Amino acid sequence: METDETIKSKSLKIIIILFFTGFTIFAMVASLTLGSVDISFSTIVHTLLGNVQTTDEMVIWNIRFPRNIVGALVGANLAVSGAILQAVMKNPLADPGIVGVSSGAGLAGVIMLIFMPEASI
Repeated sequence: METDETIKSKSLKIIIILFFTGFTIFAMVASLTLGSVDISFSTIVHTLLGNVQTTDEMVIWNIRFPRNIVGALVGANLAVSGAILQAVMKNPLADPGIVGVSSGAGLAGVIMLIFMPEASI
């Protein structure tokens, strides 16, 4: 039987997850509506349902929505890779600088700039 403390802990975790899920959805909708051209929420819904005809709808479908999805996926991948790194190191304060991942990425970038300057465009 679960104690009162574990039930409170689980419900707090669920509340935190729901809060951050709601905040993520709000941020994604805000990133679709706000920009150099403000686009209404109804236009976004109309576009995401598959009806792309106006310039605003093309901006959403071809520029803002893909950027939004890629940003969410990159953030999720960074979170997972950080959690994996901390689990492997058994250190909750582990970061990429500890294992030299940041230095190795910088070295690879410099080598690429030196040996393949045409690829840096």
